Amino acid sequence: MHGRNTQVARIYRILNLLEGSHNGLSAAELRERLNDRDVEVSKRTVYRDLEALSDAGFPLYPVDDIGDESATRWVLERSARISQYLVFSAQELFALYLARGMLVPLKDTPLHSDLEGVFQKIADKLGTVNREHFTELSSEIRFDASPNWGLGLNLEVLDAVRAACAEGQVLSVDYESVSSGTQGRRRLGPHYVYFAKGSGYLIAEDLATAQTKVFALPRMKNAVMEDEVYKGKPVDHEKFFGTSFGVFHGEQPLEVRIEFTKAVAHYVKERRWHSSQKTVPASNGGIQLTMQVALTPELVQWVLGFGPEAQVLGPEDLRVKLGDSISKMAGLYDEKRA
Repeated sequence: MHGRNTQVARIYRILNLLEGSHNGLSAAELRERLNDRDVEVSKRTVYRDLEALSDAGFPLYPVDDIGDESATRWVLERSARISQYLVFSAQELFALYLARGMLVPLKDTPLHSDLEGVFQKIADKLGTVNREHFTELSSEIRFDASPNWGLGLNLEVLDAVRAACAEGQVLSVDYESVSSGTQGRRRLGPHYVYFAKGSGYLIAEDLATAQTKVFALPRMKNAVMEDEVYKGKPVDHEKFFGTSFGVFHGEQPLEVRIEFTKAVAHYVKERRWHSSQKTVPASNGGIQLTMQVALTPELVQWVLGFGPEAQVLGPEDLRVKLGDSISKMAGLYDEKRA
């Protein structure tokens, strides 16, 4: 691990240890507890980290140990006040500042400027010394900038959608449906806005069919909040997407069994693809993954992304969908070779 990254992780642990001790900890105690957590450091390094925290403006102060006048305990005030109603612990403030990098995927959306304003207010409260030190500590931490969320979002549409959700009013929009290939005016009962997979969506009831669906915000135009109260009850997010593999909503869950080769077994096993997933070793040195999910286009695309390293064992409907897609792809490339 890079030296700066090591210091960031170590300082974060020190903040955690100090916040959990009302009476403070000595440098020797901090060193011992860090070592117990597999962070091997010297007492001198601990002193340097404490000095860095103090120089950065953290509310850290030394207290002489009554039982041992030669020992000094370091005490951290347990909160940092941003305003009368907004109070953070030092560790929370540090984590929040580092997490600012996660806003990068939102840079092309109307939300980015609002969130940047929030962080700027926090930065102003931190003061110059704190801000400069936090920036230095986070200089070696990066966040993946893709996929960017909300490309193609219209600010007026987003404002109308957010207002309709907040006010509980019926929303009228021109909507282009990819699944049916049609365009038309829709009257929707809005539930909430959902950002995922690089775009923004509105979860809403289609009042013409009385079905709750997922509507892509970039495919909306001329959104108007009507003077009519929506009387429906918003769906529970976890239940609504519980059987889905991604953004596409699926009603009927099936047991999906996929065998992955040894080449990708670690990659698959180390990630949480769905809340229902379970993995067991496979005879080929790989793993077998089982999930209770609906058969959606996203699931098909995900499996195809692994190429020959993944084989669907069931259900048969998914095997058929994959076979059709693979045959069409092979046809395209065969034509080019011919």
